[in-house]
Amino acid sequence: MLQSTLLVKQLKSGSKSAFNSIYHEYYEMLLYVSLQYVSDRDDAKEAVQEAFVKLWTNRDTLKETASIRNFLYTIVKNNSLNVLKKREVMLRSHDNIRWMEMHYNYEAMSRLGFDSIEFKELKQKVDQAIENLPEHCRVVFKMSRFHQLKNREIAEKLNVSEKTVEAHMTKSMKLLKGELKPYLSLLFFLSDIFS
Repeated sequence: MLQSTLLVKQLKSGSKSAFNSIYHEYYEMLLYVSLQYVSDRDDAKEAVQEAFVKLWTNRDTLKETASIRNFLYTIVKNNSLNVLKKREVMLRSHDNIRWMEMHYNYEAMSRLGFDSIEFKELKQKVDQAIENLPEHCRVVFKMSRFHQLKNREIAEKLNVSEKTVEAHMTKSMKLLKGELKPYLSLLFFLSDIFS
């Protein structure tokens, strides 16, 4: 405890050697903690580096009795959780973009009067796959994709939480991907929409 208090004092006064000591003492442990959340070494390293940067830039505000270990652990945990949130948003965004691409291509082909057997079959399969979704998923999916409502708007209309809407959309996308994957190779412009 005495050594920790001394390190905090030295750190607060801008001692780079105190910072280096802290870095070498906690880096591996913090990297391990982050890896338990993010499972990617580069993301984990970044989460840990950001924690040490925050420690250095906020050293003036530390109390001399502060636990550096707890301070760093909390920041690394929060940074790691933020990485997971960003990944989730990116995946959701990626799925949305790919679905919209398919939807616009589908609409364009319809307007052009494309009447091949393959296109008719795919149209039937898409329509059937959507109708086969569980009721709540189907309602949320149609509101999102065909009426272009945001999750917040859907949540308000259905009197549910945004998290519930997100869960229904995630489930819908997973079910549609599984059901439609065999048919997407029929049309070259849709060949990897759900891959």
